[in-house]
Amino acid sequence: MFSLLNYDGNSDALLPDGTQHGVVVRCIPNSEGHGVGFAEGHNRIFRHTEPHDCFVLLNPDCIPQAGSIDALLARYATDATIALVEGRQWPFEHPKEYDSLTLQTPWASGAFCLIKSEFYKSIGGMDELYFLYLEDVDLSWQAWLSGYQVLYEPSAAVIHFTGGRFYRRDLVSNESFYSLRNFLIISRKFFGKEGEARARSMLRKMHDRQLITVAMRQYDLIDPLMIDGRYIDKTHRKVKIVGCNQFHEMRSK
Repeated sequence: MFSLLNYDGNSDALLPDGTQHGVVVRCIPNSEGHGVGFAEGHNRIFRHTEPHDCFVLLNPDCIPQAGSIDALLARYATDATIALVEGRQWPFEHPKEYDSLTLQTPWASGAFCLIKSEFYKSIGGMDELYFLYLEDVDLSWQAWLSGYQVLYEPSAAVIHFTGGRFYRRDLVSNESFYSLRNFLIISRKFFGKEGEARARSMLRKMHDRQLITVAMRQYDLIDPLMIDGRYIDKTHRKVKIVGCNQFHEMRSK
């Protein structure tokens, strides 16, 4: 089944329900009439579809290549402790570490990723506080801290027309703003007040002081009680911050 959440209230702008090219399409209306974030949108789809065993996230700017979803499923079937399996993005992929034998990786990108339904339901889905960006890192860390595995499957390729490398330098992108604000959220959520203090110190060393100031002010408007602190005392070698918005060691391509 391929499910969409209708963001603008105009179902004619999206694929109609029914079977198309052998795929069952289901459009889920957004009754609020306004756009929702990445986490909230997928949480709604999960509640409406209730996938039995697992499901695959696929960004609308992604094109899966032949056999890519089968490759995700095949890897997922090898071990019951696997919670997330990320596919390889082309032509630009995250140059992050992964074990070439076990395929374990610190986090999985939500652009093209298989997720275990049981795990997703057990944690209440993705954290909607982020709105956009870093919710996939958060999801991966929750998996590691809950005793699951997060894997990278290079044989599952997807073409991702990400705009990150082509943003105009004279405009602030949603990715730039939310990534900075959410860096404070994820640091506080998993590493407590000390983690937040370290994150602020990292941000202050960046060159775009005006953007940093705005991101910090927006973060300060968030009620600290909204940030789930259940993982602060838990540790795992895959859960780490090695730099500003860098949650992995870099690797050469």
